[in-house]
Amino acid sequence: MSMSAVTEMTEPRPPKPRYRGVSHRMAFVAALTLTPIMVVRAPDVWPRFVIALYSLAVVALFGVSALYHRIPWSERGDRIMQRFDHSTIFIAIAASYTPIAAFALSPWAAKLVLPLVWGGAAIGIWLRLRYTQAPTPVVAIPYLVVGWCLLPVAVDAWQQVGVAGFVLLLIGGLLYTAGAVVYAFQSPDPWPQTFGFHEVFHACTVTAAALHYVAIAFIVLPKAG
Repeated sequence: MSMSAVTEMTEPRPPKPRYRGVSHRMAFVAALTLTPIMVVRAPDVWPRFVIALYSLAVVALFGVSALYHRIPWSERGDRIMQRFDHSTIFIAIAASYTPIAAFALSPWAAKLVLPLVWGGAAIGIWLRLRYTQAPTPVVAIPYLVVGWCLLPVAVDAWQQVGVAGFVLLLIGGLLYTAGAVVYAFQSPDPWPQTFGFHEVFHACTVTAAALHYVAIAFIVLPKAG
């Protein structure tokens, strides 16, 4: 075994910032609480299934992230949890698109977007599991590509969800993108010991998810009836 490998095994990992994962833990509790409310509000079996898929994907996103970031895992446990964490991001992106496509978009747009986003999510998960040592900026690219699958049907989305819905979706998408950029370049890193770049990234994702939740709950879901 090389000296570098021995050093890597024996050197303690730096402590995580104090607030690492706190925002996602709070978001997990909120998402879990709101899930039955969202499902009950859906008017029929198919809408309830779609909303349950979306809601549970968001619960999984924040729940897995909170577990991964709040608990001091072993080196092996950290690798496993990181794979789960990164995979649930793709699932949550695709699941967030599903009620929008199923209830709000025109049929032709839904038929285009759903295969794109779910196919992209599957490819993204495979890439993350296959290339675990990819550079951080490269890691962010598949998430951005899948996250902006709405672009080819943006005009239809504008027409179907209206100005308020479109703006909520757009700002949420921009916040997700901003978070990915912060994660990729690890900047800004305001208070590394308490609230660093990763916490900024998490704050962006929580805010973006909240905006998309409002759009889906109050603009998209009523169209399911």
